[in-house]
Amino acid sequence: MEKIKRHTYIDLFSGAGGLTIGFGNNGFHLELANDIAEPALNTFKQNLKKTHPETDENRIVLGDIKELYEHLGTSSVTYDLQGHLTIETDKEVELRKKAPSIKDDDDINKILSEIKHVDVLAGGPPCQGFSMIGRSKKANLEERTKGFIDDPRNQLFKYYLKFAEKLSPKLVLIENVKGLTSASNYRDLIEKSLKDTGKYGYNTSSEVLNAKEFGMAQNRERIFFIGVRNDIHEKYNISASEIFEEIIKSKKEPLKLKDVIFDLPQIKANPKPNNYKVENEVSYKNMKSCFGKNISDEPYNEIIDKSNSSYCKAINTYNGELRTPELLFNHKARYNNERDLFIYKNLIPGKYLNDPLNKKALSRVTYGVEYDKDGTKKVKGFGDKYFKLDPENVSKTIIAHLETDGNSYVHPGPKPRSISPREAARIQSFPDWYFFTGGTRNQFKQIGNAVPPLMSGAIAEQFKITLDRISLND
Repeated sequence: MEKIKRHTYIDLFSGAGGLTIGFGNNGFHLELANDIAEPALNTFKQNLKKTHPETDENRIVLGDIKELYEHLGTSSVTYDLQGHLTIETDKEVELRKKAPSIKDDDDINKILSEIKHVDVLAGGPPCQGFSMIGRSKKANLEERTKGFIDDPRNQLFKYYLKFAEKLSPKLVLIENVKGLTSASNYRDLIEKSLKDTGKYGYNTSSEVLNAKEFGMAQNRERIFFIGVRNDIHEKYNISASEIFEEIIKSKKEPLKLKDVIFDLPQIKANPKPNNYKVENEVSYKNMKSCFGKNISDEPYNEIIDKSNSSYCKAINTYNGELRTPELLFNHKARYNNERDLFIYKNLIPGKYLNDPLNKKALSRVTYGVEYDKDGTKKVKGFGDKYFKLDPENVSKTIIAHLETDGNSYVHPGPKPRSISPREAARIQSFPDWYFFTGGTRNQFKQIGNAVPPLMSGAIAEQFKITLDRISLND
């Protein structure tokens, strides 16, 4: 039997590399990755030799996709905004200013000119959601759509699809937030745009998948779009919906949070604010005072509880090889003040603040408080402002907001504190050998924005099976 060739892919809006771990773990060769956020891309590069040793670091490109796509020499992008107002946030403007210009970069032009074709285009072009003007229950769909305040980032998928137009990948994968399904017509717009992309067009389908159904301990729903190039769809009778069916068949039972993070050292909260310098860290040899370290001073095998190892093996296995890091990375707690620590200690796992069982914890909450007609204290609008994760259940969604505070991600162990970046990474299914660069706050942001590797791996596995089938019949 003829040997099946190695499949290639491009990862756009790559972030810290959640999709890339899944595809690399299924033997795919990375041709190019791109993101505009430098800290996330630094993490991607830091781990490149572990995930894709054959890929040149120069092919991990920092810059705006609006400039990167110009090197393709394709037609211009036409926006299809869904709201009558378009507002770009200051944060987005600043992000673009920070990124180096790649508009006239000859090296990048050369790299892209050498890539004639890839098997898969993968990525998560952001759609930022919408605000509403004059929301009315009586308004019809057209009136409500016209009331959207749109965001230009919602059009970035158009630049993404220019790579599909130019390179004609056999398969296309797009990941996005679940809110896309109800916020506007963007789900239909993305599907229609993908269907009409390139000279072949794509057979398309979209599904909302939940991370907890892929052997994880996290309730995380995201929408995925799959495109199968139409000539392949017709020749081999392969459809996007059938690939989704196989992905769904591969689902596994959810895990409990305790099965995912309880083997990590039980560190305490950081005792001081802004106390992130390496020289201020306390050794793991002094567990009474240790609030963790960005890079441990004790061997990984000596500080990990090996009685809880099945999940460890699952996330640390890469291309069939179990990789055990020498040291533990990114397991460092942030500062929590005395009021928060009191609240943390008295929270009941899995119960919201207004639950009667959380009366003692609620007694110290001062923000967003109101009293009902009986004089009962409650919080309004953010019942999970403080929330202790339930060790017997899945975690709530790990989000980028963890960068700001961890009050709604309280560790349920004996030392109340907000979770560490490594614990967030564990919940997201990142390998322990995957090192996140940058400060603690930005590590949380990178982790929260990522596609969980176990989830991307389940998709990549079905992509590989599909591509192998095509290769053997060509």
